[in-house]
Amino acid sequence: MPNLLMRYILFFFTFFSFSLIAKADCFDNAGQYYRIDPDYLRAIAWQESRFKTNAVNKNYDGSLDIGIMQINTKTLNSIKKEYPSLTKERLLNEPCLNIFVGSMLLKRNFDMYGRKWISVGMYNAGMRNKDHIIKNRYNYASKIFSHYNNIKEGVIKRIEID
Repeated sequence: MPNLLMRYILFFFTFFSFSLIAKADCFDNAGQYYRIDPDYLRAIAWQESRFKTNAVNKNYDGSLDIGIMQINTKTLNSIKKEYPSLTKERLLNEPCLNIFVGSMLLKRNFDMYGRKWISVGMYNAGMRNKDHIIKNRYNYASKIFSHYNNIKEGVIKRIEID
């Protein structure tokens, strides 16, 4: 009998633990993996695509921004050697993968330039130091800061992507 009781307790604990883990979505998982507040990732996704997982936008230079985190095709090409199986189609059809790639890119900015708003601005505007790019970085970072606060306050509703 004690053996059976232990099995029930173990089953309950295991089931309960997995159910807690299952509640974490892709933003939470990517944030935990890259040590970034998931709401910063949500703020970027809100700015980039308004949480649309199938968003595709064409840029003035002919490149495309793909998926919920709007991963640029030039960026995709630059990381292709590291991730040869990463494709436009996968970024579009696998929103969780898209969130992880966007998180990785933001983390790389943080690693290179520190956990500063300039690093967040570089997610969108790039790293060149031309006047208009510097201004775009600042404006982008300001928007993300505002979206982040709106998510925290409930003005922008948190979404979960599984």
